[in-house]
Amino acid sequence: MKKFFATLTMTIIPLATNAQDGKYHVISDTTQSITSNIQSLADVDVVMRIEKTKLNGNVMVTRIVGSPLSNAGTAADALARVPGLFRRNGEIEVIGKGAPIYYINGRKVTDLTELQRLSSQEIKEVEVINTPGAQYDAQVNAVVRIKTVKRLGEGISGSIDARNNYGLAYGNNRLNTTAALSYRHKAIELFGGATFYNESLQAYKNKFHQTTIATQQIDQDGKSNMTQHYKGINYHLGADWQVAENHSIGFKVERNDNLHGRTDYYMNSEVIANNETLIDKLYSNTHTLANGVDSWAANTYYAGKIGKLEISWNNDYYHTQEQNEAVTHEQALSGNREVNTQGISKNKLFASKVTFSYPTKQGKLQAGAEVDVVDRNNTYTIDQQQITDDRSKVNENTYALFAEYNTMLPFGMLNLGLRFEHVDFDYKSIIDASQNIARHQNHIYPTLSFATQIKEWQASVSYGVKTRRPNYRDLRSNVEYNNRYTLSTGNPKLKNEVNHQAAINMRWRMISILLNYQNQQNGIYDWTHPYGEDGTVLFSWINLDKPIHSAGIFVNLTNTWGKWTPSYTIAEQKQWLKFDLNDPRANNQLRTVTYNKPMFIFNANNAWKFPSKKGVGACQLELNSEFLSGFHWGNAEITNCYWNLMCAIQKSWFENDALSVRLVLNDIFQTAHHDARIDLGNYIMTQTHINGVNRSIYDPQTITLSVRYKFNHVKSRYRGTGAGHDIKSRM
Repeated sequence: MKKFFATLTMTIIPLATNAQDGKYHVISDTTQSITSNIQSLADVDVVMRIEKTKLNGNVMVTRIVGSPLSNAGTAADALARVPGLFRRNGEIEVIGKGAPIYYINGRKVTDLTELQRLSSQEIKEVEVINTPGAQYDAQVNAVVRIKTVKRLGEGISGSIDARNNYGLAYGNNRLNTTAALSYRHKAIELFGGATFYNESLQAYKNKFHQTTIATQQIDQDGKSNMTQHYKGINYHLGADWQVAENHSIGFKVERNDNLHGRTDYYMNSEVIANNETLIDKLYSNTHTLANGVDSWAANTYYAGKIGKLEISWNNDYYHTQEQNEAVTHEQALSGNREVNTQGISKNKLFASKVTFSYPTKQGKLQAGAEVDVVDRNNTYTIDQQQITDDRSKVNENTYALFAEYNTMLPFGMLNLGLRFEHVDFDYKSIIDASQNIARHQNHIYPTLSFATQIKEWQASVSYGVKTRRPNYRDLRSNVEYNNRYTLSTGNPKLKNEVNHQAAINMRWRMISILLNYQNQQNGIYDWTHPYGEDGTVLFSWINLDKPIHSAGIFVNLTNTWGKWTPSYTIAEQKQWLKFDLNDPRANNQLRTVTYNKPMFIFNANNAWKFPSKKGVGACQLELNSEFLSGFHWGNAEITNCYWNLMCAIQKSWFENDALSVRLVLNDIFQTAHHDARIDLGNYIMTQTHINGVNRSIYDPQTITLSVRYKFNHVKSRYRGTGAGHDIKSRM
């Protein structure tokens, strides 16, 4: 229940750009020059003022190097302030599109902690694509491509990064230490690294109140408290070999081991019937151990060119295994009980993707195919007779063909794309065969974009059809025990979500403007159902029978005066959703509920950069303010205003800023939290102090000290892009 409301919180991070004067060459990789009298999509010499943010077709490109964002800390810190991006629930999202997939120098990022290990000082520029083309899976709503600063040289290079984040309110201490090494000699590069993390949460407290209406009204009012301790290690090893001038091969292997995982969740509550009769007092303690949690990821690639034909081939293998054991001790007026549960899940994915690109007379043609094969096994056992065990198996195979064509017209650049996907889905319950489902689906997903430039105005218009498939865990059929008044299950009959998306991007000098619209059909959302007459509720998932329309406008203004770079963002996002919900208290047993409250954003971001007199060792000061009003998001409401005031100082030493120290104080006045309310007719719940969905953001009021040292740093030439990206996120 807590986790459900946590997914609805939103943290808006300022969007920062900068501007400098100078001249440069724009090199586009979309096609090659064909004739001297036709403007090409590539190698176009453009002499203009260098802007820190510009539009390149339908791609928003932000230069990081040389701007205050280069000193933001980690790559994740910098991305949160890039125009078009913001942070929600501790994760970076593209405005109006949700979580993106990431590439670093053409290599797919499979572990998002890599964004914490990469320093913002190593980033050259960031490209944000809010309407991905047909080459990406239909579930990919947005793409972020990171290009690092090119550094020449051979031999050994590396870096050591230590970071400690301490929560002042709840004592959420997070320590991360990363070491990375690479060796380059002529055409061969070897690289590897390891990250050790140790995270502990002393206490995370909030209040909740839920009302369930069946034959009578049952209210449960309570408090919760949670402690956690997790530690583990992530390590990777890889190689890149440029066999010939136009041919490269390589591999990368990653492994993540959870060395220790423990969560203790305490809850105190009173249960009252019809606003007057105390029927129960409940105290529960759930102790959960995460054992045998590990994951493997391997990628091999080939990137080459034969004549004018470019070829990219990626193969991915991904394996995860997780085992959780939980024991719940409950004390109540209605009787004490002990509940023991165990959950085991194993996932395997093989994915292969090949892409061919060929220049034509007027542009560039791209086509390819992708295959994803998924095998998932899930086991859940419980020692309560009223709740059944579960053993289930999911097989899902996806076959895709795609084609995309870019062409330069006299008045702009046009991009057309088409993707065909065939999906075979098979869900089998070993215990209850009546839950078995087999589906075979064929879908076509078109994309369209047009970009133009008129003097200093840059603009692009895009449209695409995307989908969202439910996570495999959300398709389970068994009922799981949270406490005696809260149960949860999945829904094997969930349909895929369908999203029609349109966006307009504009850029003029210091001003960036984004307008977006989305029509969401068969939306996948949490829902509750009464489970008996004692106030127990069952959390599940449904497809909404109502479409959700949403639209938003975001305006960012940035300039630089001397050492000061201010960046201000004003935005509004609004959705339209209306329900007739079952409520026995209403005259006709139905009550109309609307979720139309808009969200208003105002962010003020300020940075002062003070270069040293000798040009070595700069200092930067930051003062940032983030404001977010209450709003409706999906089928829930954020009832309070969110405000976060943050300050930071960073100092570097030695040549190329080899040693840097950064100190950050976040949420100075402890006002960066959310209160949430959900109204589902016969079930209403409120909850206070919602911060996030993972260990990193239980405590927004933090002080962070990070130290980074790098030596002989060179740019990786690894060109693997990966495959099966969206499926990994569903496991």
